[in-house]
Amino acid sequence: MAQPAVFLWALDTRNLWPEAKETKQLPGVAHRALALLSDTEQAAVLKYYFVKDAKLSLASSLLKRLAISRFCHVPWASATAVRDARTKPVFITAAGDEPLLFNVTHQAGVVVLFGAYRAPKGVAIGTDIVCAGERRERDLKHLETQGWPSYISLHSDVLSPVETQRLRGLRIADRQKLLDYFYALWCLREAYVKMTGEALLAPWLADLEMRYYAPPGEVPPEGADKELEVWFKGSRVTDVDVKLDRAIGDEYMISTVVRRGEGGEGLDVPPPKDLDLEETLAAAEGLSQELGE
Repeated sequence: MAQPAVFLWALDTRNLWPEAKETKQLPGVAHRALALLSDTEQAAVLKYYFVKDAKLSLASSLLKRLAISRFCHVPWASATAVRDARTKPVFITAAGDEPLLFNVTHQAGVVVLFGAYRAPKGVAIGTDIVCAGERRERDLKHLETQGWPSYISLHSDVLSPVETQRLRGLRIADRQKLLDYFYALWCLREAYVKMTGEALLAPWLADLEMRYYAPPGEVPPEGADKELEVWFKGSRVTDVDVKLDRAIGDEYMISTVVRRGEGGEGLDVPPPKDLDLEETLAAAEGLSQELGE
């Protein structure tokens, strides 16, 4: 059996189409990208009030369509994602198959698409991206005026009690590094929740626990011999693989979570690949012409 094709794409939209100061200006400066989308997708992009949000929507639709057409070998116009019962975007063939698993996330101008073509049966995937720097000034001000315990208390309702206690007990003088620990945990948890198909309102959030985690490049306070573990309701989860990487010049962290398949088969997840817009558009236009309608 052929190995699944696994990819982790990141497209930074922050500096794309700088001439567009308002969403209504996008059709004039981003016409190549918009022309690759369906009328429905274009309308969804242009409904956003802020141009930064419209650019994220555009990039997300473009990457999903590119992945579906490339890996599933379907005509560009047919490479359309739909919403499943949980409103998660999926691609279903005419025969009712789901050959491509994918999950999308975005934060602070960057869109990430994690996918696997022909994954082993039973595999599920999730991803999340965080940018600690996006709220750095606000976060540091809170730490200076109200302290680290107060900051953690603001978010304790979506963490486990053990995680909350561990964060409060970190003895790290560098406030930015403290925030990196918080955002690393947030990223890991969000990717796990997305892998399950649930949302952050899932009733079991307090039962999920990440142990021995650290921001990429850091050693867990418990020691270098410790590896990340996932626990749920007091028992260790042994059928998931979790990764945390730096991306986009180390400004961001990206987490991927893979629940292994029925035979215990997982996925070999590559590091994040930073996409170039021109190369992405050329690849999409090539598929559009090659596969046609």
